[in-house]
Amino acid sequence: MGSFPVEQKRQDLTFQNFFSYGWNVGWSEPDEGPNDAPRFRLMRIQRAFWEREVRLVSPYAFGTDGGAADELEVEMEIELPVNRRFLIEFEPALKGVGPHGSPWSFGAGDLLMIPQVMLYETKNISFSSGLSVRVPTGSRKVGSGRTSLAPYLAWWTDLGQRMSLHTFIGAEFPLAGYGSDAPNATLQYAAALAKTITPKNTPWFGNFTLFTELNGTTDSGGPNPSTTVTLLPGARWLLFKDFWLAAGYEFPLTTAKQFDGRVWFSIYRDF
Repeated sequence: MGSFPVEQKRQDLTFQNFFSYGWNVGWSEPDEGPNDAPRFRLMRIQRAFWEREVRLVSPYAFGTDGGAADELEVEMEIELPVNRRFLIEFEPALKGVGPHGSPWSFGAGDLLMIPQVMLYETKNISFSSGLSVRVPTGSRKVGSGRTSLAPYLAWWTDLGQRMSLHTFIGAEFPLAGYGSDAPNATLQYAAALAKTITPKNTPWFGNFTLFTELNGTTDSGGPNPSTTVTLLPGARWLLFKDFWLAAGYEFPLTTAKQFDGRVWFSIYRDF
């Protein structure tokens, strides 16, 4: 997707040239210096920059549904930059629910489609916006049963010494299917710090990066509004050419929680 010519020399994308530059310029991965923090997705937090990749991510949650079940999800994420200003992402999923003492139920999860626009980008900063559209394609047992829109803003900055800061804020609004026992909207927010330790050409552990994500949601309206905040430390590294691995463990920091703990594993393929 996207057949626009790539720049000979990478130019900044600014608010001033938003309408005049970047829409007919092909995306390419920016050069990475020895002291630069690499631009790549961590685990949960939405990234602010463009990548061309397929990602398979699988979280396994313990103690969902008030501690009565476990959940397994396998999600494929396909990120397709059209140009330097616009990217489209698709996220189909499979999901399983295992009530304690009962057989597991598996089925298709909901589909997310996420058009994204780059608002501002320089060598050390990426600032983008997106709109996550949830389509309730999931089966009745494992799908959310809701159609929703979730606009958001995401920011990334290189802090120096191969450290980076990722931030995100958005809100999910229902269009149909929430019901009287669900919130009117859900505020979503996150921040993450990442530190890259090894050079990219290190065999089996290229760009080995340690990160910690803080993710939160706050329900607005509904009969039982609550706030859930979690911490997710993990690591990501380049296994061999264009193939990356990542793993982490997420746990709640608040008494209101959607699970007791969650193990994350992900495989990435750049193309």
